[in-house]
Order: sequence, then structure tokens, then C-alpha cells
Amino acid sequence: MLPIHLFDIDIPGGITFKESDTLSPGSEFVTFSNGIAKFGLGICYDVRFTELANIYRQKGCSVLIYPGSFNKTTGPLHWELLHRARAVDTQSFVVGVAPAEDIEASYVSHAHSLIVDPMGIVISQAGKEEEIIYAKLDSEKQLKLVRNNIFKEFEWFLITSLGSWTKPQDHIV
Repeated sequence: MLPIHLFDIDIPGGITFKESDTLSPGSEFVTFSNGIAKFGLGICYDVRFTELANIYRQKGCSVLIYPGSFNKTTGPLHWELLHRARAVDTQSFVVGVAPAEDIEASYVSHAHSLIVDPMGIVISQAGKEEEIIYAKLDSEKQLKLVRNNIFKEFEWFLITSLGSWTKPQDHIV
């Protein structure tokens, strides 16, 4: 699996990093199920794109997983914010998986793996050190949110008026 969106940044006097120098963008929407939940996978920079998360929602995913390594510039500003936004956007659980901080590495990760509930609340978060985090994913809470979403009908009207889109079935963990 490859990221659908590649991260290229070149800040004069700052960081330069271009995934496009070594990778080609992916074109597959990767999902899997474990018999309890359906998962959608995005990689790193993909978390910035609401459209990808909504495609996974349409495919019935109730958990979105984004392994990634935000840098020390964008990480503190956007890592938690974007994962919380995707959770609220899709009313899904969102997991951000990051390597621990290694200040000796040529690329230093922001770290801070996290798990966010469908309300956008961080329910588990790691620090900078290597750590395993856990959380109970409450499917009843998620189902209630999906069924009571006051914006659902407007949201699908807007999306279908802008292009072809099929309304997804309610999804739960």
C-alpha cells in the first residue's frame, strides 16, 4: 500500500522533504474487516484529506487508521487536530500511529500516537517515548451518533448535488 497523497515540503531556510522523490502515489482504497469492525487505511499525509475519509465512510468503515510520521514543525500544529477532524467528519474512530521520537535520526518524528472517538475526543494518546496505547471502542456510542446526526440529510444532499455519490449504510464497530 502506498499513500494516495504524497507529502512534499520545501521551506526556504527550513525543512525540505519530498516523498515524490522516492515514491509514486497509490491508487487503492484499502479496507479490511476483523469480523467486529471494518477498517480503512490511509498513510500519513492522507489524513489531511476529508474526501478520502468520506470514501472510507461510504465503504462502511467504522475505524480509520493513519500510520504516519509528522515532523516537528507540522506535528505539534496538526497531528491531533487532523485526526480529531477526521473522526468528527466521518463519525468514526480514528487511530494515528506514529514512531517514537528519536532525536538522533535524520528525520525526527513528532510521535504521539493517538486514538480518537467519533465525537473527536482523544481517548488514548502516547507521548514521545515508545509506548503501546489501548482504548475500548464503544460501538453503541458510535451507532447513536450515526443515527442521530442532524446534518446527515443535508450532507448527502450537498454531496449528491455536487456529483454522483451513493449514501452509505450506517456503520458501527
